[in-house]
Amino acid sequence: MRLIIGVAFLVASCIASVASEAYAEKLKGKFDIWEDFEGGRVCPVTLSDETAIGGFALEGDEACLAELKLGGDPAAWFIDGEGSFVLIDATRHALVRFNALEDGSFYADRSAEGLDNLNLTPAS
Repeated sequence: MRLIIGVAFLVASCIASVASEAYAEKLKGKFDIWEDFEGGRVCPVTLSDETAIGGFALEGDEACLAELKLGGDPAAWFIDGEGSFVLIDATRHALVRFNALEDGSFYADRSAEGLDNLNLTPAS
């Protein structure tokens, strides 16, 4: 029985890994994280398909990203099991979760925390 459970877990982990890599290949490139209001801050980021601690590498202007009040320094990103884009810090703590939208962009509603909502869209 333990062998069956172990094999099932291994297969599920491999499937999740392949799915994550497919998202990384699809999403790698230049994006903007921007505040959802007129005149809001826009922070260019580059999403990589190279693995980093807990996900895939992310590059961006640290000062700009700090102004977005993410609660830490973003170190990596991944797509969770529900299709949300998640930014994490170096300790794998989720900083912000963006829900997928029909047009392929992502949206983080942070109004419950008293923070500005954020968008993640391909760079224009």
